[in-house]
Amino acid sequence: MAVVTRRLGAWVACALVAVACLCVGSVPARADDTPVRIASATPTAPEPGTLMPGVEITMDIRIWYGLDGSDTDTLNTVEVTIMLSLGELGQHFQVEDCQAIADTFWSGSHPDFKATASFSPISCILKATYYREARHAFYSMDESGHLQLRAPMEYFQQMADSFEKGTITELSYYAPSMVNGHCNFETSYSVIDEPLVANAHSNGCVWQSDQGAVIPITDEPLLEGDADEFFTTYKEGTVGAFTDLVAPVNPFTLPTPEPTTDPSTGASAAGDSAGGQSDSTGLLIGIGAAIAALLLVGGGALVVALRRRH
Repeated sequence: MAVVTRRLGAWVACALVAVACLCVGSVPARADDTPVRIASATPTAPEPGTLMPGVEITMDIRIWYGLDGSDTDTLNTVEVTIMLSLGELGQHFQVEDCQAIADTFWSGSHPDFKATASFSPISCILKATYYREARHAFYSMDESGHLQLRAPMEYFQQMADSFEKGTITELSYYAPSMVNGHCNFETSYSVIDEPLVANAHSNGCVWQSDQGAVIPITDEPLLEGDADEFFTTYKEGTVGAFTDLVAPVNPFTLPTPEPTTDPSTGASAAGDSAGGQSDSTGLLIGIGAAIAALLLVGGGALVVALRRRH
């Protein structure tokens, strides 16, 4: 019976994924995409408007709750995909461009986080997968089962602002299974409380700037609703508040290092200063001694002259 239950859960999860792709769009996989290395080093925040000057960059963001069976265990996930595309025909990404973007915005690692990046001449795709408790960066659930869903939109907007001509043009958020759902911002279109098999429900919200919607750029909850049995059982949803994003490292929140003085330089400067004082003191002493000697000689000559007069 347990095996049948697990299979049913996996089948329903696949059905939900398929519905999510149909309802709120998907990022197509292309065989010609080239993997891009993900760095673990701490990135440096770029100055606003300095990346890829003169090139129009659009960002389409998708967030959905899925399954990852690539390891020995099948784990429930929150997946984030950002597709950066060129806004003008005839322009092409270089692999160095995508590598620089990944090094800047997708760096860092964590046991409950996996990141990938891929390059094609027309796009640079960043993907992040969150496991276990790291998923709470995207959802909170209280004891009554009320869900709030969010995304790190402030960070994504900082990413867009780093390009000279960067814009978030689409945001789609596919929610975990819940009822009584609603979107907190006016959408281009949405799917709310759509019944699926096994008493599961589909919910999703889409914002598209070319359809007149304003893309949310704050970390306020995007969707809300009440978790159903599918989310708490098959998706292993847990009670808990929002948590900080474990990765990637946000370069804009890192403290600016304070300038430091090289100890050797400081010691040298102090030594030079002390040496200068010593030299000046010695010179003054030498001059004083010479004056004293002249005074003695002059005083002696004066005494001799006075005696001769008498």
